Amino acid sequence: MKRMIGLVLLLAVQAASGFAGERACPGQPAVLVASEDGEAYVEICAAAEKALAFLGRYALHLKQPVTIDIVEEKIDNHGYLAYGSYQSGQQRIRLMSYAAILANAENPTMYDEPFDRVHYAGVVAHEVAHAVVDQHIKVKKFAMAPQEYLAHATQLAVLPEARRTAIIQAMKVKPWEGGDSVSHIYMAMNPGKFAVKSYLHLTSLAEPAGFIQILLNNNWLYVHVPKG
Repeated sequence: MKRMIGLVLLLAVQAASGFAGERACPGQPAVLVASEDGEAYVEICAAAEKALAFLGRYALHLKQPVTIDIVEEKIDNHGYLAYGSYQSGQQRIRLMSYAAILANAENPTMYDEPFDRVHYAGVVAHEVAHAVVDQHIKVKKFAMAPQEYLAHATQLAVLPEARRTAIIQAMKVKPWEGGDSVSHIYMAMNPGKFAVKSYLHLTSLAEPAGFIQILLNNNWLYVHVPKG
């Protein structure tokens, strides 16, 4: 009887903590997915692996495990629908299921394209990038601009080349240039252009390590792009 009571208590603790149903991704054991949907698990793990591979080029890796909780309800972001959100300090990502996004958003789009499975993978990558950057960033008070720079660059990076090229061509913007200010205000005005400018800038740097350190140590509301 005592053994049975102990087992019941253990299962209750696991359920309360969100442990029940969590599975580590095969290629990235530091990423756990809380979902009973096998197809979603495979899809999300594949996107997370691509995101971590891209960020790994810049010496940005997960220092601690992160859990992705798949939810069926809306995620509110100051009155707006967010497809995903990273909970800083908890090492958890809340991610709407693909079906939930289609059910709760009227004609959903991403970067001015109809939202589909390809862009869903991009959303996964975006939130994983937030988790990685949060574990490396030095000044979290002003983290929005550098976080979004790397998250959007990663989101574009995991897309198939043809889709990424089409988005880049449609946005008609150049990379961030020396003297520019990378700000969340610009991102709020046009996420697609912000993403393209960030991706093009990051991938064009011959020695990106220096700029990565600027992002991680940023202590102001925007990131100043150095000249030369």
